[in-house]
Amino acid sequence: MNSGLGTYGDHDAEEATRLISYGFRPRLRPHRDADYAALVRRYDEEPAFEQLVITSATGLGLRVIAVTGQAGTVLGALPGSAFETRLEHYARQARQTHQRESERILHGIAHLAVAARCFPRPEDLADDHYVGRATVSSVDGFVRHVCRELSERAAQAEENSDPMTEARELERAWRAYLRRPEASSTEDGRVAPTTTEAIVGKALRYLVDQGMLTESEDAERRGKVYRTTSRYQLQVRELAAITAYDELLRLGASAERRSTAAVRIAEPDTLH
Repeated sequence: MNSGLGTYGDHDAEEATRLISYGFRPRLRPHRDADYAALVRRYDEEPAFEQLVITSATGLGLRVIAVTGQAGTVLGALPGSAFETRLEHYARQARQTHQRESERILHGIAHLAVAARCFPRPEDLADDHYVGRATVSSVDGFVRHVCRELSERAAQAEENSDPMTEARELERAWRAYLRRPEASSTEDGRVAPTTTEAIVGKALRYLVDQGMLTESEDAERRGKVYRTTSRYQLQVRELAAITAYDELLRLGASAERRSTAAVRIAEPDTLH
């Protein structure tokens, strides 16, 4: 079989798809698997093999975000792909509810907030050695700060008879978010799944399962601390739409350190 960059055969196609398959094992890293490491080196050294991997992934409905020795194979789902995880499905899995639209918004804003909390400055996102940190309470507090900012902006706009036109998705989100309690318990002592801290916790655990974050116990804070991986950093760099993420940074992260990071984040109804 010929490509624009060279010739490859069945064995090459098999190796290309095997490299893609490693992308579905997010916690495995090339340095822990000799075959994985060899395929990553081949991708890096052979342009024809790189193109074969990209073409094969596209045929499966996938986009190759990166293949590196540190992160391994990092994939994203193309729109309409069988691998695409839409937020309404994610929210439904997190909790069956009749308020699905509200749940979708809350889960979406939680994921946006985790990304913005972990990478509040453009230099953080550009630094391959940077490790962002987050906790459930810090992300929840971050979103509530944004909610207060948006609430104040909406009130001022109403006083001035000047309807707020920016950040419409966030405006809708803060109303839904502020209606929920931060934390509460069920009768048997479990965390109530409808609280905002429970929703943030679900987002963080999902990212751990996807190899985007690692978690550890923090004795001082009496809770878990989540740290970013290179895999997550690559994903955040490649996410799809700038407006909501940029607005979160401007309204929320600015409380600690001013930023206008030029990063794109996924469509509000889609997770990749």
